[in-house]
Amino acid sequence: MSYQSINPYTSELAAEYGNLTDIELEEKLRKAHAAFKNWRNTPFSERAEIMRRAAALLRERREELGRINTTETGKLISVSIGENYLAAGIMDYYADHAEEYLQPHYLENPDPIIGSAVGIYQPLGIIYAVEPWNVPIYQAARPSATQLMAGNVILLKHASSCPQCALAMEQLFLEAGLPEGCFQNLFIDYAQSAHLIADSRIVGVTFTGNSAAGRIIAAQAGQYLKKSILELGGSDPMIVLPDADINKVIQGAIIGRLAISGQVCESDKRMFIHESLYTDFLNGIRNTTAFLKAGDPLDPKTTFAPLCSRAAAEEVRAQIAKAVKHGAAAEEIGPEVPANSAFVRITVLTDVTEDNPIFREEIFGPVLMVFQWHNEEEMLRLANATPYGLGASVYSEDPRAATRLASRLEAGMISLNQATMSSPAVPFGGIKESGYGRELGQEGIREFTNLKYINSTTVDMRTVLTMLQTP
Repeated sequence: MSYQSINPYTSELAAEYGNLTDIELEEKLRKAHAAFKNWRNTPFSERAEIMRRAAALLRERREELGRINTTETGKLISVSIGENYLAAGIMDYYADHAEEYLQPHYLENPDPIIGSAVGIYQPLGIIYAVEPWNVPIYQAARPSATQLMAGNVILLKHASSCPQCALAMEQLFLEAGLPEGCFQNLFIDYAQSAHLIADSRIVGVTFTGNSAAGRIIAAQAGQYLKKSILELGGSDPMIVLPDADINKVIQGAIIGRLAISGQVCESDKRMFIHESLYTDFLNGIRNTTAFLKAGDPLDPKTTFAPLCSRAAAEEVRAQIAKAVKHGAAAEEIGPEVPANSAFVRITVLTDVTEDNPIFREEIFGPVLMVFQWHNEEEMLRLANATPYGLGASVYSEDPRAATRLASRLEAGMISLNQATMSSPAVPFGGIKESGYGRELGQEGIREFTNLKYINSTTVDMRTVLTMLQTP
């Protein structure tokens, strides 16, 4: 495989990079292994200083990096610029909180044989991160800020369609003062990736992508008894109760479903609207999208962008056709889009039955699957009746009703009265075929650490705790 930077809007090839040779890959592994031996002992204060500089550089270069992002992914330039702020926010968050989250802690234990204990978090080594194209700056920052602040080092295999974003992140970390070898970008093929996972110097794998690739990565990591974290997409349900504020509902649906033209894992893709609000919802979606303008994503006046490639657009159109073939109704709304391009017109699918194959698929494009409901138990059953379990949202002006439903949804993240989004402080991840493990938050930084306990019945473990807390 080659790494190509192709503009989805113009189909122009901007840059192309060949794979590393096996010798070059071995050299990068060697550098990472050597770098970890020093980086693991670097004080939190020094790690944080470097991470804050990286965050500052992301903000300073938001326009430059935003243009690179948009030309590789097709996103609106405003969204690409905003992505730099999201990534910088993750970096600053862990610069501020990593030491707190990884503090040694005391465990009281009355057992006269084992005694009380002190737990400490220690970094493991090289973490191999395999990341997708849709938010390439954010996806590079999410595991890197977390694991670098934990004392681990990162080898990044980014998507083959965003090589310039990957190289820009590597350069940014170096300019921020991160020692060589602590964050390295890899242009490698699938065979080299498998070889890397098998290497004893790799201690963990984090992967974001589709379920098919996730199974392969998980099997490869499991074969060598290496921990993995998987975020494998979703088909999030949006639950709208009869007392919901319809304006919040429409806003949440537009923001949550049409961000990056529908190419977001954590996104409300199946809308379950109570029958009393169903017509108002559909009319609101039609009216709101009518004001969108399709065009060049680098043009600030454009408000609706293409998908990441013509191939991706063809796949979404094929899914829409499959849904219709099995009985669904498809209504195109919003702005007209060029034919035979990477654009897909916004589509509302209705009359999707449970036996329609599209019901259990993730559609990675601007498609809203809308259901009308009147029976809460049946609605909940259908909301949970997919292989996925990443996120979900519930809209209701009654906090008790919203919380009750949220507790019954099978997902890792639930938002109330707003679109599902991620935050550095909130653990990110799902269940079922949406994966396992968590990134971000307190849990995220601890995923690839060794929680080691030291115990004794004869030594005062509170004194040991004080010793470990003293620099």
